[in-house]
Amino acid sequence: MKLEQRALRFHAAGAGLIAIVDVPERPLARGMLVLPDSTQYRAGSHRQFTLLSRLLAGRGIAVMRFDRRGFGDSEGDAGGPGSAQSGEDIAAAMKEFFFHVPEMKESVILAPGDAAPLAARYAAGDPRVTGLALLDPLLPPALAITSATAPAGATAPPRPGFRSAAERLFRRASAFRRAAERAQERATAAAPVTGGASPAAGAFGGRVLLVSAGSAAGGTGGGTAGSAAGSTCALEHQGPHCRRVQIAACADSAGSAWREAVAFACASWLSSW
Repeated sequence: MKLEQRALRFHAAGAGLIAIVDVPERPLARGMLVLPDSTQYRAGSHRQFTLLSRLLAGRGIAVMRFDRRGFGDSEGDAGGPGSAQSGEDIAAAMKEFFFHVPEMKESVILAPGDAAPLAARYAAGDPRVTGLALLDPLLPPALAITSATAPAGATAPPRPGFRSAAERLFRRASAFRRAAERAQERATAAAPVTGGASPAAGAFGGRVLLVSAGSAAGGTGGGTAGSAAGSTCALEHQGPHCRRVQIAACADSAGSAWREAVAFACASWLSSW
């Protein structure tokens, strides 16, 4: 399928934001907006968002990734965790996304790490957002969407020796978790979110895909097994609208196996409803 890549510049509260949208020749009615976390910009670590967008666009899914204010090539100053301007940036990006892909009727938001609560709060107030794909999310207790978190004591033991790029990515996010959770809880309780976002992420009633890293030797133990590009995906349904995917990536320094597994999981999830 032919793809068209467009570079966009739009505004949120007077600041210029930069985005890239990958548009398939025949886009599906459901697209995906990529919201990077505070440690990345629109290309992602090891260009993971760039390559993931192309993989999904090859399956007919229009994908837009953008830099929030103060990140990447966008103007302005970065707001703190849970700040109102994050909701404004997402709202401006969503408006631009629908304008440039008129075939779209709805969108999901893909958010890793500490971008997950921002996406959840915004999605609760925008009816066009029908799903959330959360990659190893950092969700404070007040913003937990469902009970689809790992059971207590289920943390996989550390693996000795070489770690793949996917494992390093997830471990870095986990190392950031302790400080980020405290900051997110304080900011969520103190700062209102505007731009169509609801402060109660639990109000979001759409579909949720939770993607987490797992060890190569084991899975969740309760799902059905599948594979994508040499990676093992254990699917575990947590209620009628939530799916949990655990991906054990192969030792691939470029992270291609992990990207293809995430693309496979997202594409399958998007086409399942």
